[in-house]
Amino acid sequence: MRRNVTQSYTVRRQCLQIVPPLGCPGIFPVKPSPTCPPCPPCPCTPGLIRTETYQYTAISDGVKNMYTNSDAVMHFSTSGILDPNEVSVVNLFINGMLQPPNLYVIQPGVLILSDIPVQGVPLILQFIKMIVS
Repeated sequence: MRRNVTQSYTVRRQCLQIVPPLGCPGIFPVKPSPTCPPCPPCPCTPGLIRTETYQYTAISDGVKNMYTNSDAVMHFSTSGILDPNEVSVVNLFINGMLQPPNLYVIQPGVLILSDIPVQGVPLILQFIKMIVS
């Protein structure tokens, strides 16, 4: 004998009001509220920010945890290991995975890892310079 069980649910719709961010009338034009004080002006932007990207690529030998400019795979690299104080952002990818900065040290021409990567794994250092024009 088969029984059909039916349950009923009451669906309550909630109406949400979209509230745009204050101070950006060019993006979200809003009518000023009589009870709201005037919004502060948008901060000035310094102009376009130009970026330059550089990449150092090496292949792990499975033995060492220190790599230098001489270990670069020139076919995939656009630079050596740059001075981290002369760039805006440095990212290290080991086997395509972004690594947290506490696992490595970068000095001009030298990358020191806290562990030894598996042999054949690519090590990619990405350097980004942000230049205000």
